[in-house]
Parts: sequence; C-alpha cells; structure tokens
Amino acid sequence: MNFLFTAVLLAIAGYVLYGAITAKGKLFAVDNIKEEKVSQFKKLLRPIYAALGVLMFLMALTSAYQNIVYADPAYEFTNDFKSIFAEQISADGTIQGTDGNVNETYSYTKMSSIFSNLEQPTIPDGVQVTYVSPVTDENGQYVFLGLGENSVNENATYAKLRSVISYQASQILTWVLMGLAIVIVIGLFILINRFTDKEKLAKARAKAASGGSMPSSAFDFEEESSNNNETES
Repeated sequence: MNFLFTAVLLAIAGYVLYGAITAKGKLFAVDNIKEEKVSQFKKLLRPIYAALGVLMFLMALTSAYQNIVYADPAYEFTNDFKSIFAEQISADGTIQGTDGNVNETYSYTKMSSIFSNLEQPTIPDGVQVTYVSPVTDENGQYVFLGLGENSVNENATYAKLRSVISYQASQILTWVLMGLAIVIVIGLFILINRFTDKEKLAKARAKAASGGSMPSSAFDFEEESSNNNETES
C-alpha cells in the first residue's frame, strides 16, 4: 500500500463520517424511497455510515503504519548471512527452501517471506548478526535484523512498533477491516433495496430513458417539407 491509497482512504472516510454526523448529502438521497419510510431509512443510514467511516479510517491508519514503519527500500544479504547460512546456499546463490538468491536485492516484505522459510541457527550469546542491510544509506533506520536486535542506525521508535505489531499482523488487520467494510456495504445495498419504492423507481428509469433520446419528429424533415408545399399550393 502506498501513501496515495492512504490519502484516498482518509478522504472517503472523512466524507462518509461527515455524512453520518450531518445526515446530509448524496449519501442520504431518498428519491426512490417509500415516502412513509424516509424518516426510518435515514435513521438507519447514520449508524451504518458511521461504522463504515470508522472502518475506513482504521484502514487508512493501518496503511500509514505499513508505509512508515515497514518501508520497502531494496535490501541485500550481508556477509553474516552468507557465512551462517552457507550450507543452505547453492553455487548459483539460490537459498535452498526459498525462491531467494543471495546475489539479488529484495523489499522488506520479500525478505520477511524468505526468512520465514529458514530455520534460525544457534547464535552464541553476545554475538549480534545482521542478515540483510539496505542498499541505500538513507533507509538505514529500517535495517532488518535476523534476531530482532536494534542496530545503532535503527530508529528506536519504529523498532518498538515493529515488535508490537508485525508486518504480517498489520496485513491481517487490513484484510479483516476490508472484509467488515464489504459486509457493511452489502448490508447497505440490501437496506436500500428493502426501502425502495419499486413503482417509483420504474417510473424514474422510464423517464430517464425517454428524456435521453430526441423526439422522432425532429428527424421528419421530408414529411415536414411535403406538408409545407401542400399548404403553399
């Protein structure tokens, strides 16, 4: 997820929450709702939009968390990794049991996937190893450490946040929030369908269809010309 997606989520969440608070705007259009049900319909819409807005706001926060705390610069394998995992590295650099190669660079997410398929070796007490490092120094605060220690260049706040909510956990949270939002949207469509005046809706559609075409008389030039000639004669 990128910052544009986060910004869009925030904008939509703000719009939906504003509608839930004020009960105004296109979200509360009642053109084809049964007249005797309009008041009840609007009352039911407000908590639905409030819940949807809150979910989208939480999704935006989760997206921002991933963008900031788990940035995706390119990472390369260190000599520590090549030495400790030497027995699992083929001659061409392929890391056995994974689809990774020690000669390639990968994003943080990809590196996490590779390490999830590797068995952690026993490291002597007091020895700190760094399995991968960012290719560019400007992203040094996101150094991925195999054993989870903080490096001297790592942002302590981000390191603490990563220890609280892992990238995988934030991804699961995102999908759960998205699933709940979809359920609410489906429920909203069901509610609208239940309160819709089918006869009024049919008339509105018929009117829209007829209003979108030119009257046939506008194209009867030949007939009009013939009538004029007969009048003149």
